[in-house]
Amino acid sequence: MLAHSLLSVLLAASGSDSLLTPDSLLVELRKGGYTILWRHTLTDRSVQEPMGYTNLPRFQQRNLTDQGVADAKAVGVLFKDRAIPIGEVLSSPMFRTRETAEYAFGRVEATPVLRQLEPSPEQRRLIAAEPAAGTNRVIVTHHFVIERNVPGIQPGQIAEGEAVVVRATGPESVRAVGIFKMADWRRLGPQASGAATAGAGGHGVPFGHGVRLTNPHALPASNAPLVIPAVLETPQHAAVAEYLRTFNAGDTTRMRQFYDRFVVPNASRSIEERMAVYQRLKGHLGGLSIGSVEANEAGRVVVKSQSGSGVPVTITFAVEPQAPYRISTITFQVGGA
Repeated sequence: MLAHSLLSVLLAASGSDSLLTPDSLLVELRKGGYTILWRHTLTDRSVQEPMGYTNLPRFQQRNLTDQGVADAKAVGVLFKDRAIPIGEVLSSPMFRTRETAEYAFGRVEATPVLRQLEPSPEQRRLIAAEPAAGTNRVIVTHHFVIERNVPGIQPGQIAEGEAVVVRATGPESVRAVGIFKMADWRRLGPQASGAATAGAGGHGVPFGHGVRLTNPHALPASNAPLVIPAVLETPQHAAVAEYLRTFNAGDTTRMRQFYDRFVVPNASRSIEERMAVYQRLKGHLGGLSIGSVEANEAGRVVVKSQSGSGVPVTITFAVEPQAPYRISTITFQVGGA
């Protein structure tokens, strides 16, 4: 039994009133004229790498997981099936960004400009460049490039595999038009309507199973992406859903921000202690995929899941009964106890 008291995670308001919905984005993208800033898909977070480098060998870089490869292929299939014209495809020189582009579109031109930590005039001009007539540009890059070049995008808002669609407002500036979250890719993909999908080489490339399982013994495969059931897409349970997303993201900065901003105060546990527990759990379990969810009116939420390491995990959340519905405790039960 592993237990730790954690954060309240509230779904952040993102100014979404001014953004197109993902469905409308697909309609607009058929016209061309947009740039899609796409963060590389899911990676192996067990590899630690220094910020800023571009030329270390593959084994010293954080590379795509099998699910990351599948997700990249699936986005390519989605764009092809929806007749979205793709022209220029650029990426940073990292293997994970280049391969995300290659698996999706079969081609890419890499540039170190898209790995620069701080925005430069060259980077801003590259992102704001106009697409060729009748096409859209795709730039596969890193979260900091997106966050520091697109007004309104906050740190941690764009997870691995997610994208921001932009249009130029000047030679070195852009505005956000809309956002594709992982849940949007899955919902909009051909497999969401039961159609079979196939990518390069004839391999099936589903984003993961959209079925919300109710049988705790019928857990999804350990490499399945996180699919949030409808029961968690409510204000009362939004913190639980976002905690699970944050856990899977493996971004310690993002998790630390959650602890610091939204955790129910507990004088006996410091942020450092909570971070140590989180990192130990993440290192042991990898990612989580949801098998079933049970919630009651008293604020108790039980999530049965499968870990990336193949171990069943039951997570019990205690949520405040009134707004802002913060999480007061989280208990992990690892294994078949």
